[in-house]
Amino acid sequence: MTAAAAPPTSAPGSGVGWRALGALGFLSVLPLPARAHGMPTGVTLACFGPAGLLLGGVAAGLEVALAPVLPVAVRSAVVLALVVALSGAMHLDGLMDSADGLFGGRTRDRRLEIMRDSRVGGYGMAAGLLVVLVQYAALASVASQRAVAVLCAVGLSRGASALALGVARPARDEGLASVYSVARRRWAGLAAFAVECAATVPLCGWRGVAACGVALLAVGAVVALFRRRVGGMTGDGFGAVVELSLAGALLCLAARP
Repeated sequence: MTAAAAPPTSAPGSGVGWRALGALGFLSVLPLPARAHGMPTGVTLACFGPAGLLLGGVAAGLEVALAPVLPVAVRSAVVLALVVALSGAMHLDGLMDSADGLFGGRTRDRRLEIMRDSRVGGYGMAAGLLVVLVQYAALASVASQRAVAVLCAVGLSRGASALALGVARPARDEGLASVYSVARRRWAGLAAFAVECAATVPLCGWRGVAACGVALLAVGAVVALFRRRVGGMTGDGFGAVVELSLAGALLCLAARP
């Protein structure tokens, strides 16, 4: 993953507030105080839910602002570009590294080695292009309540990553997955995902229910694949969860009645 996704190494700021702000510090490149980039706790992981909604709200705000001046297709591209920029492209990078490593290596050690390599191979390029294309086509097809769809899809994808962090076993004794192996992480991950579902279902109805289900499926599929291929999750795998659940949620929210 990119430098933006490097595991925190400093002591956390004192108080629940700093630990909560750490979720936003990890999920975005927003300029935050250094104390927001400390070692995570269960509170940090649980706050992926509200942090995801905040980032989704920023993207939804851009959708509303551009609606009077740009057509749907152009707005969709600009909004997705903002979503990528807010994360420092770390989730997209994680998706591509995951594809290269999981499908390009013959042994566990070789797969992990490929994922550490910053270069992008054929599998990674194909995965990145296809997933971004699906995200764009789906968002461009959302006919009404586009800002709500952006808010919920972005938030849900970040909640899905918290759930994956909560339930997955780290593949290594170092790196992001290991750092987030905090106390009560399963409950914290479930809480973050529940926050997103509680916002998505009332706002989006049956499409919201479907979006939550697809995000849950993305978590299960990625976690299971990583467990089979490398024995557990890496930081790149959580980026893959974000991008795949975002694509799946947007597809559900674009579904016809």
